[in-house]
Amino acid sequence: MAVTIADVAKHAGVSRSTVSYVLSGNRSISAETIAKVERSIEELQFRPHAGARSIRTRRTGVIAMVLPLVHGPHNQVQMPYVWAALTAAQDAGLKLLMLTDDDGTTAIRDAVGTALVDGVMLMEVQQKDPRAKLLRSLKCPAVLVGTPDNPHGLPYVDFDFAACGRICAEHLLEQGHTHVGFLGQPADTYERGVAYAAHARDGALNALAEQGAQATWSPCEPSAGGVVGALTDLLERDPAITGLIVYNEWALPLVVDGLTSMGRGDLAVIAICPDDAVDRLSRPVTSVALPVEELARISVQRLAGLINGAPQPSVTMLAPVLKVR
Repeated sequence: MAVTIADVAKHAGVSRSTVSYVLSGNRSISAETIAKVERSIEELQFRPHAGARSIRTRRTGVIAMVLPLVHGPHNQVQMPYVWAALTAAQDAGLKLLMLTDDDGTTAIRDAVGTALVDGVMLMEVQQKDPRAKLLRSLKCPAVLVGTPDNPHGLPYVDFDFAACGRICAEHLLEQGHTHVGFLGQPADTYERGVAYAAHARDGALNALAEQGAQATWSPCEPSAGGVVGALTDLLERDPAITGLIVYNEWALPLVVDGLTSMGRGDLAVIAICPDDAVDRLSRPVTSVALPVEELARISVQRLAGLINGAPQPSVTMLAPVLKVR
């Protein structure tokens, strides 16, 4: 049988209303009485309703992760970020609420306006992101996981995708490749202006252009047909391609196998993806690892700090590291 406020009151030798006041903080109660009630709560393992706790602390212990979920095979790429953030939130004593609406603005207004959450992590940050301006106006603790053109004064945590694309291109240039292809995210990712996709692509293409190399890029849909189509498009537009940068985790194994079946297994491939995705490939591939767990952990820590009133860095940028295989 669940322990009730009446049980706590009897155990502590106080009235039910006194226990309620201790929980809500709505009345001035002596420190001695508060300690007595809290001891009884602990001994009886009473778990007050979340609403009662939030009234007292003005907090819910819940943070929101704003992440528009994609449908289909590409969805599996998002899940490691969700799991890592969930784990990091639990470690910080917080619960994670997913807001998965396509634009997120209405969900953010509802969650913040009704005091449902203590803070917000904004994922899939766009280059021109209206949600950042909204969060600023709502004066809610918030962290952007990504780099928009204008963060509106909000702190952001990101992996340096522009530098990532650049070091991939520079490595191929150092190896003597002057015709390089870039196989990217699905087309709708670029149409939505998602920052990480654009930054990785532009970092690579700009580095190649600076050295006078021929650069050709194509988006890639998350399907076998999409991979074949993207590879065919790249090689038809520039048959002289000898190096390929792939930033599409789902497509990566199909790309590696597809190049072999097309008689282009000699192409030098550099992948931008988590380490475990490279480990599953049929041949070794040089890569830059995406630090999924670290990115999620730091983002949650930054948000928890803001919620607790601790100053946080305005920018936290994780540096890319090239792993030559």
